[in-house]
Amino acid sequence: MTGATPSAPVPPADPIRVDLSPLRSAPGIRTLLGYERAAGIPLHRRFLVVLAGVLLLTAAIVVGLWWLGRIGVLARVPLIAAFGVGYGLLGAAGFLWYAVALSRRTKLALFAWTNGWAYADLLQGTRRPGGAFARMRRSVERGVVASDDPRIPFELGTAHSVGSRDEGATLQRPFAFVELPLAAKVPHIVLRNRRRSIVPTLGLRGARMDLEGHFATTFQLLVPEGYQRDALYLFTPDLMARVLDLGSGGELELVEDRAYLYLPARTRFDEPDVMRGIIELAEELHRRLAARTAAYRDETARQIAHAEGVTIGLGGQRLGGQGVSLLAVAATAAAVILSAGITAFALFGGNLLRSFGG
Repeated sequence: MTGATPSAPVPPADPIRVDLSPLRSAPGIRTLLGYERAAGIPLHRRFLVVLAGVLLLTAAIVVGLWWLGRIGVLARVPLIAAFGVGYGLLGAAGFLWYAVALSRRTKLALFAWTNGWAYADLLQGTRRPGGAFARMRRSVERGVVASDDPRIPFELGTAHSVGSRDEGATLQRPFAFVELPLAAKVPHIVLRNRRRSIVPTLGLRGARMDLEGHFATTFQLLVPEGYQRDALYLFTPDLMARVLDLGSGGELELVEDRAYLYLPARTRFDEPDVMRGIIELAEELHRRLAARTAAYRDETARQIAHAEGVTIGLGGQRLGGQGVSLLAVAATAAAVILSAGITAFALFGGNLLRSFGG
């Protein structure tokens, strides 16, 4: 039978001083160019090259429209001018989006380096064990900050990918994440957000535990069968309250010896107030989870023969099944409906149009 030792007291927090000054001002052009070199961004993706490309595109459109006007084409087909102006505006908007994203990552890099932490502009194929990463064929993480401070060891960033596994495929919406190490391996447990779930939970097998009080409207616990008591031991009300403080978009997952805090992709790590809140929450979660997991023992692991070093029973290591995101279900349903509509119109559309025409 699965069990847990009595809870250990949560140790007091040591003061952590984080310098947020690099996040308080926008970087200049020279700083952006220095960041690109330091981060090893390829030449064809750099600021000045992208800007030159947009300017050349704009110039080509202007020259093309001028030439078409000289030969009288625009007077007869003005739609060409509308397309030209549209492509020019699209290129300008794309560059603006690129420049803003580059500026935000530059601020994150300066913040990390100022505090003595590691930083990566781009990571691919990290193979993290979290459920939101599990179905990604090729994970792409941007703006990753990593701290090895024992008081607050964490990694944070934003993940993007369209993933597939075997013959099944799922679309995983972009999300922000914070990864924290645990003192020991624990059962696979997901604190699922009912309002906006990031972890693909549709199809996962296990017990679904409805919580009590004001947590019930926002969260639901997914745990392996037989580990309900363990979940209540690890997910204390004060811990869930801190996740609830994030608003409607936060989820928490424990898997192996890692804890993952999932947040919406729009989370602005480059804003001082947001980063301060994330750092404080990460420190508190790490401290509380360390106290709980250090004392945790899975009694079923002792029954596994010839499995030296196994600390979690086989039934608790993973929630069964393969999770599918609701976004994948919606995209698949939309594709099926669209295909059915096109097929129906191809078969019966002619007769329907003739009936309307009399």
